[in-house]
Amino acid sequence: MKKMLVLCVMFFGSASIVNAVCTVEELSAKSTAFQQAAMAFAQKNPKEYREAMLAIAKERDLLEEQKANNMDALCKIFDEYTKKMTGRKSLK
Repeated sequence: MKKMLVLCVMFFGSASIVNAVCTVEELSAKSTAFQQAAMAFAQKNPKEYREAMLAIAKERDLLEEQKANNMDALCKIFDEYTKKMTGRKSLK
């Protein structure tokens, strides 16, 4: 869980892309919303949270998206998983 939060914090420092649909401010807000949803989900479903974080890591390479400054992709990832974590008791 700490590793995922560290990755999220790293995204706050991402450089802005001139024509990006998702701005640095939006990415920051989405990252914060994801962190809050992840913490709440982890408290309710610790085992499933660990499994979900592993699945996210396998499915999405957040570091590669961050290195590429692909803020649109990062915003979509945060939106997708925030919705999954807040929209149901289980991610399965």
